Amino acid sequence: MKKLLIIGGLGFIGYHIAKRFLKEKYFVVCVDALKNYININYKTWNYYINIRQSDLKSHGAVIYVRDINKQPIDDIILQHQIQYIINTASMPVALLCELSADVAKNDIFDSNFNILETLKKFSTSISKYIYISSSMVYGNFKKDEKGNIIPPTEDFDCNPIDLYGALKLSTEILIKQYSYKYNINYVIIRPTSVYGFTDCNLRVIELFVTKALKKQPIELDNEGKHQLDFTYVDDLVEGIFLATENDRVVNQIFNISYGEGRTIEELSLLLKQYFPDLVIIKNTKSPTRALRGALNIEKAKKILNYNPHYNLEKGLSLYINMLKQHADVL
Repeated sequence: MKKLLIIGGLGFIGYHIAKRFLKEKYFVVCVDALKNYININYKTWNYYINIRQSDLKSHGAVIYVRDINKQPIDDIILQHQIQYIINTASMPVALLCELSADVAKNDIFDSNFNILETLKKFSTSISKYIYISSSMVYGNFKKDEKGNIIPPTEDFDCNPIDLYGALKLSTEILIKQYSYKYNINYVIIRPTSVYGFTDCNLRVIELFVTKALKKQPIELDNEGKHQLDFTYVDDLVEGIFLATENDRVVNQIFNISYGEGRTIEELSLLLKQYFPDLVIIKNTKSPTRALRGALNIEKAKKILNYNPHYNLEKGLSLYINMLKQHADVL
């Protein structure tokens, strides 16, 4: 039986990764500091933590509540003879980084540094270290001469414009340096705009669907013209699974998304189909985040045989139906 350690295993993405690997008969260990970064969302966060923890335990996962910046993970690796490590631990939302820069550095860069220091001792026993980075490392996506957004490939220049992207990119560079010096096999995953059940970080889809369920209006900055590559969490998890399973895939970076740019206005109109009375307000405020759109996922398709299944219509339908079952705690 293959043995996997997930750092941040009780978080939104970590939980879905754990479920998938348990289904594939891995022995799964989750380490999580149980940090809630958004005070106004505590009720929902706590509710989802209980769901995740109960679900994973019922399927055989071993769970440690531990802050890896205060207590190393050497004992866990030794005790459970861990072969793979997936690191999802991070401050989850870019805006929060600007508000709490010291916490962001601690939870994105420093935590990864501590893991890498541990991996120096286990480079021969750990088959692969998978780091979940972000598309924010690219900064503003480039446009062609017609003004169309160019989907960045993994070898595009990275010029992050916010602290979140800068810390993620700094961490990627650190991983490469440790890999070179200490023979640590790694894979870096760059996802974007991930959504799905138990997300409670106030990302745009969660925020809009929650408001729709509460019969509250939604507001579109820049008249909803901003594009995102909305990625249903199951597609992201599939990409991570494929990158972990393929022993020939080491020291590589992969964009993992659906691969299609959709505007916020398109999202709002899809929501209108489910909530006909939804009030949509448009304003002309400029987006504060990087100019984005679709990621180029051809490398993942070619090397990993990655094939995303959930376009926005399909993923949104599943997400709304799931949230309706838990609407009383939103």
